[in-house]
Amino acid sequence: MKITNKHNVPETLVALATRDYYSKGKSDYSVTEIISPPRIQRLRREHYNEIEQDVADMLWMLLGTALHVVAERSEVADHTNEERLSIEVGGIILSGAIDLQHDTGDGVNITDYKFTSAWALRNDKPDWEQQQNIYAWLVHKVKKEKVKGVRICAFIRDWNRRESMVRADYPQAPIQVIQIPLWDFDKTESFIKERIAMHNNAKFEMDMGEELPLCTEEDRWIRETKFAVMKTGGKRAVRVLDTEEEAEAVLKELPAKDKGFVEIRKGEAVRCTGNFCGVSQWCSQYQATLIEEQA
Repeated sequence: MKITNKHNVPETLVALATRDYYSKGKSDYSVTEIISPPRIQRLRREHYNEIEQDVADMLWMLLGTALHVVAERSEVADHTNEERLSIEVGGIILSGAIDLQHDTGDGVNITDYKFTSAWALRNDKPDWEQQQNIYAWLVHKVKKEKVKGVRICAFIRDWNRRESMVRADYPQAPIQVIQIPLWDFDKTESFIKERIAMHNNAKFEMDMGEELPLCTEEDRWIRETKFAVMKTGGKRAVRVLDTEEEAEAVLKELPAKDKGFVEIRKGEAVRCTGNFCGVSQWCSQYQATLIEEQA
């Protein structure tokens, strides 16, 4: 990967961004790799040396790295920090680095640290649930220990105190601990085997020159088209609806003194258009979507 410095940040930060702190050991796959879309993982491996990322866009990744380094130095009784566990699954070595394990005496509570936004925290995060339950499976299989629960310790990077005071659905503190549903052991094992098979198949297809499996709508973070009823001169929508017909009906109900209009908020595949995958320029699926939109 090529690290750029377009905004002339201090070279010490550039050096920090350039240094590779991550290692998945001698495993074939990490937990984070198998829960991500096979198409993205294969394209990232193929184009790794061509991918460019500016150091200014890596702020939260750098802070996350710093948090893990500091947490690793913390020593609290019955707490294990930053432990990587590995296991063979059908001839493949899978590993995962667990941020925190707390041995309560009658089981282990697993915690993972995440930097996130307030908006993201109010939406379902299936990848968090998948990741944490695979960690629970690893602890059970490798360490032969019972897992009592899994959770996320979320650091909300855009937290706003005023919003927390006026909105009941807004996080009430910049750090939130979120309990994650704990899966049945057999369900988790089946999921792991399914994901490894998907990634192995994608590797085989790429090696054979075949088309990679397509990303699903969930993989692409699809945001549906919405229709916002706006008052002329207003900044916030009166209501946001799923269909234009519903929006037009609400528009007609506005008081006579209020003039308004329906604003179409076009849907998009957020992960693709924002290049959050890092490989959209090499993705035939995304490029085909661009051609369709331009036709």
